[in-house]
Amino acid sequence: MPRKERYAEPGIYHIINRGTERRDIFLEPEDYDYFLFLLTKAKKDYTITHHAFCLMTNHYHLLLETHEHNLSKVMQFINDKYAKYYNKKYTRVGHFWQGRFKSYPLFDDAHFWIVAKYIERNHIKAKMIAELKNYKFQSFFQWKYNYIYLTLLENSKIYDMTLSEYENYIQSEQDIDAIDIVYKAPKLTTVNGKLKMLTKRLETFFNFDTDANRNENIKKAFDYGYTKSEIAKFLSLSHSSVHRILV
Repeated sequence: MPRKERYAEPGIYHIINRGTERRDIFLEPEDYDYFLFLLTKAKKDYTITHHAFCLMTNHYHLLLETHEHNLSKVMQFINDKYAKYYNKKYTRVGHFWQGRFKSYPLFDDAHFWIVAKYIERNHIKAKMIAELKNYKFQSFFQWKYNYIYLTLLENSKIYDMTLSEYENYIQSEQDIDAIDIVYKAPKLTTVNGKLKMLTKRLETFFNFDTDANRNENIKKAFDYGYTKSEIAKFLSLSHSSVHRILV
C-alpha cells in the first residue's frame, strides 16, 4: 500500500519522532550532543530555521521552518545520521525509529505560541524534572544561559518576546486542550486530484451568520474543500439536506 502523501510546503512545522517500541534514543549526554550537532548541520546545509526544540529520553520535538521544498530531506538527514550513530555506538541492529516522523504544519501566530509552550514544557509534563530552567536539552535553556547550542536559534520567532516575557509565558500552565485544538486544523485533503491544506477552519464559514446566510456559506465551505459529510455534521444536518443545497 503506497504511503499517504505528506504536506511539505515551505513553512513552520512541529516535528515529532520516537524510538521504536518507545525505547530510549538518548542514553548518555554525548547522545544529546550529537543530535544537537546534527540539528546545527541541518540548519546550515538545508537553510532551515529552528524556532524551538526539546529532546526527551525516547523522543524529540522540533519546531522548525523550511524555506524550500525540502522537509523530507532535512528529516531524513537527521534521522538517518542519528540512527546510524546510535546503532554503531551501542552495537544494535534493526529499526531504530517507531515510524515516519510526524509533521504538523502551523499557519498562524496563535498556533505557533501554543506549540512553542508545549515543546518547552514537555519534560515538565512528563515529570522528568521539577523546574523548567534546569533542563539543558531544550531551546529555552540555551537562550537563558547563552549555552552551547544557542546558535541553533538564530532568527527564531521566540525572540519576538524578551527572555523574561518568554520565560513567564512558558512557566504558566497550558490549557490541557490547547494542543489538540491546534491539530484539528488545518486539514489535509485532496481537491480535484491535488493535495491541498485547508488552512481556514470549517467553523469560520459560519461564525457570524450560521442561519442568515447558511446555504451560501455551505457552498463556500464545499468549494473550499470540505466534504458534504463534514459540513452536515458541523451544522447538524443530514447529508441529503446538504446535497440538495449544493446541487
